[in-house]
Amino acid sequence: MKKQQRDNLLISFFKEKEKYKTLAEYFVRLIRDDPSAPKESIHTILYRIKDESRLIEKIDQENMNSEFDIKPITHKNFHERIGDIIGIRIICLRLSDIVKVEAYLKFLVEENLLKFIQKPDYKRSFVLPIGLGKVSPQNINLQYSGYSSIHYQIKLGENSDVSETFKSIQIELQLRTILEEAWGEIDHKYRYSYSRIGEAFPEHIHSGFYNLSAYLQAAAMQAEQLCREVEAHRLTKSLKLKRNKKRSVSPEYESKEQINGPVEPLEVSSALKSVLEETFGFKPTARTLTYIIKRLNKLEYSQRSKRFFHKIFTKRRLNEFRNIYQEVFKRDPFTNDNNRNIDIINAVNFALFDEIEGTMVATEGLRSTLKWRKDRLSI
Repeated sequence: MKKQQRDNLLISFFKEKEKYKTLAEYFVRLIRDDPSAPKESIHTILYRIKDESRLIEKIDQENMNSEFDIKPITHKNFHERIGDIIGIRIICLRLSDIVKVEAYLKFLVEENLLKFIQKPDYKRSFVLPIGLGKVSPQNINLQYSGYSSIHYQIKLGENSDVSETFKSIQIELQLRTILEEAWGEIDHKYRYSYSRIGEAFPEHIHSGFYNLSAYLQAAAMQAEQLCREVEAHRLTKSLKLKRNKKRSVSPEYESKEQINGPVEPLEVSSALKSVLEETFGFKPTARTLTYIIKRLNKLEYSQRSKRFFHKIFTKRRLNEFRNIYQEVFKRDPFTNDNNRNIDIINAVNFALFDEIEGTMVATEGLRSTLKWRKDRLSI
């Protein structure tokens, strides 16, 4: 690359760098502040803006390897052609957490808050079936040990509350476990970075790093198994306590529902959706419904009757929610298609707080939440 071309690229990059940082911070906040995000499944969210020297190096490589009929990357088009200027990494503790975050990202796409530019790329870490210090034979069959990370190429969708300028910028999103992150960081610092600049290592070092990946993949599977055993143990213990408590309850303390006869338990996904549609006048999205079900499970309300939920989502509470919402935002709730699902989450939380903690606590909690929403930085 000629000096003038390099200078033009760097000047353009530095002019845009603050914008990239703002967009990266917005995306991190989008997930951290979204009440429906599976926060219990997310350990850390990190972002980085590509280093300028690495950017120049990558553009040089892309231009050298590109076909003759493809226009070269320049200071005018690099932000469209280089897809990883912004990198976001979501790190999970467990393998099963990855599945939950994947489902959440699909919900965001369904609601047009995100766009997948291409399908997720499952980067595999593979194990060389040879001993440490041995030279690998030719035409070896690599044995896959699992995914080292999942790579997404994304943009913000039309329903995201950002300007059109930000919606045109690509982001590389990586999803991986904390053990995969450990391997990636060690490999990047001690092997990849040197290999990239042409420094050669003996074969046993490369195979050793692949074997290390296998050990950590095995550790990740063991960790998942241990976590599931802990959860199974706690569930068994909880069920025993509930059975014992049920036996000790005297007739005079039975609920009205028990006295009036058995009630059909709520079939969560369909019956709850029906109650919410009746109450709020529109269908909640799958992401919103998933969040509400999780909230009800935490409160041990998920198996209550449909009548119970009508009792929770009363007209009085809905009117009170509307009044406080109008007080803060100077407009009615549920009228903006982009915001009405977060409105329904706020309304449900208000109703649950009112039921459990009382009107005064619920009212102040709602005012605080809505003011925070109003004051939240939007780009």
